[in-house]
Amino acid sequence: MAKRIKEFFFIILLFIFPLGEIARIQFQNGAAIMATDVAVALFVLVSVFRKKFITARLTKPVLVFVFVATISLIISLANLKPAEGFISALYLLRWVAYAGVYFSVVSLGEGFKKKIPAMLVAMGAIIAGFGFVQYFLYPDLRNLYYLGWDEHLYRLFSSFLDPNFAGAFLALYFLFVFGLFVKSRSLIYGFISVLSLIAIALTFSRSAYLMFFVGVFVFLFLQGKKKLILIFAVLFICLISIVSMVGLKSEGTNLLRITSTEARIPSAKNALTIFEKNPILGVGFNAYEFASRRYGLSVDSKYPNHAAAGTDNSFLFVMATTGIIGLLSYLYLWFKILSFPRKNFYSPIIISSSVALFVDSLFINSLFYPFIMLWMWILIGIAED
Repeated sequence: MAKRIKEFFFIILLFIFPLGEIARIQFQNGAAIMATDVAVALFVLVSVFRKKFITARLTKPVLVFVFVATISLIISLANLKPAEGFISALYLLRWVAYAGVYFSVVSLGEGFKKKIPAMLVAMGAIIAGFGFVQYFLYPDLRNLYYLGWDEHLYRLFSSFLDPNFAGAFLALYFLFVFGLFVKSRSLIYGFISVLSLIAIALTFSRSAYLMFFVGVFVFLFLQGKKKLILIFAVLFICLISIVSMVGLKSEGTNLLRITSTEARIPSAKNALTIFEKNPILGVGFNAYEFASRRYGLSVDSKYPNHAAAGTDNSFLFVMATTGIIGLLSYLYLWFKILSFPRKNFYSPIIISSSVALFVDSLFINSLFYPFIMLWMWILIGIAED
């Protein structure tokens, strides 16, 4: 009975996943909760993984990072108001819950785990499908600016309401489906790979483009298919050129735009300033927004800002919130993730996805984006024997 309950809640989680940021409730105190947060919490709570937790490959590195993040937050409470400390603790609790998905997936029965790849393919296809529908029927996000969303126009952003995060997810999705295609030669996987490739192009996200290139390069290199790298590069460049010529024009679709690039410079400087003032354990995970206010680095706005709780660069975010000790513990976690046995079928997908994600996280905080975290934890969970 317990086994069926776990499987049921996992299916519910995958069913809710495509809703993305649409199923989000924003509170006036700056905190927000999404339907996926609730689904993740329920799935983790109903999962019985004591034995698997002890024997799982990532138990130690996850616990080390959580311990450092917790200590950094406890120390920072002296500089935070009670409400601020509570909100910061919620961010840490969310990260712990999403990491718990990995242990929960590991604890699922082997028979059910074999069905998960097909479920992930279907789920990702729904998100890509949402993206195509949105691109043609709802291409203008400017009317949601008052809710804290950027003014994206004529770009695919799907249910994530952001083309950069949508592009990052679709790049990871492509690597997964393409990996299945290489193994099975299934025309269905090949067709879905092509559709996801077109969806990535329509995001006009340069960080997603670079992420895609890096991910495909690493994947094909690990597969020993080096000759295909150049072919993929040429095809994708041609695809980008076509959508740039036939697509509607806006600042966001201009691949030579510099506005977003310039905006990331002060974001990085602010994170470095906070790190320099708190180099050992940072300002607490995740008390970044409140530290920015304390140091006079935040910009007041009459509209909410969903990016205020972090910075664009994921690694600078870790440094600022948990210090050099937190960064080392976080890198240790990823080192263990990248150390999967090479004979494992998912190893090339995990390695290429991780490296691509590292590159993307230099431009957007994708390593801590809930939907990216959820995808990676599920993928890593089904890869473990």
